Amino acid sequence: MKSIHLILVTVCVLLLACAFSGCLGSDDSANNTTNNTTNNTTDSATIVKVSKEGLYIGSNEVIQIILPENPTTGYAWEVTQTVGLNVDEEYLSDADGTKVGVGGSKVFNITADSEGSYTFKALYKRANENTALYTFTQKLDYMPPANKLSDNPNLILKFEGEPTPKVGETVEIRVAGNPTTGYEWKAAAPSGSLKIVKSDYIEDAHEEGMTGVGGTYVWYVTSDAAGTFTFGASYARSWEDSKEAEFYFDLTFVE
Repeated sequence: MKSIHLILVTVCVLLLACAFSGCLGSDDSANNTTNNTTNNTTDSATIVKVSKEGLYIGSNEVIQIILPENPTTGYAWEVTQTVGLNVDEEYLSDADGTKVGVGGSKVFNITADSEGSYTFKALYKRANENTALYTFTQKLDYMPPANKLSDNPNLILKFEGEPTPKVGETVEIRVAGNPTTGYEWKAAAPSGSLKIVKSDYIEDAHEEGMTGVGGTYVWYVTSDAAGTFTFGASYARSWEDSKEAEFYFDLTFVE
């Protein structure tokens, strides 16, 4: 019995060490991706799931920002800066009716009055408190109105975990792609002290022998200094000058 107890204690210590020290490898190349068929487990404090159509966003096209929210704690997102922007918001619960205290997401659908650069700002706070738990800020760039509108938002940024990670924490950025078409996502050089630690490509689950399977491009980024930095990527074929799609957004790291 003592030997069994010792084994269990050893296993628990190893698991805790992995959780707090991180089991993430490093890679000096922003786009030197590895090809995996299953999702990696990471210690990412924040996950940003990106969806993007085309290159530019017309002022009448929707940018959708999705932030985690749990009103059962008394906290909710309060939009505090929308000058020049039109914002519709909706809360979507993750609860299935059988669990108590389960949160969800606040969805913001945003268009602009006209072409230009704007700032969207929201505070995650309790109504009876002045101090916010999180302050989320995002710069949004719009071009002239599009002639043809898509049924879907032009850009979707879904944040999971901490909306503003702490200095030194890892942010995981994910976007769907299909390199079998010749198109690949390539990350641009990050701004400021933002650093790409590692990048992956994860194939979608598929039957053996199936061709034309797409997947997800993943970048793991961090910063050793507080501040707001820009991450971006473009979707193109290596032998073509034009791009099929492109996105960029801000990440804010706090002390």
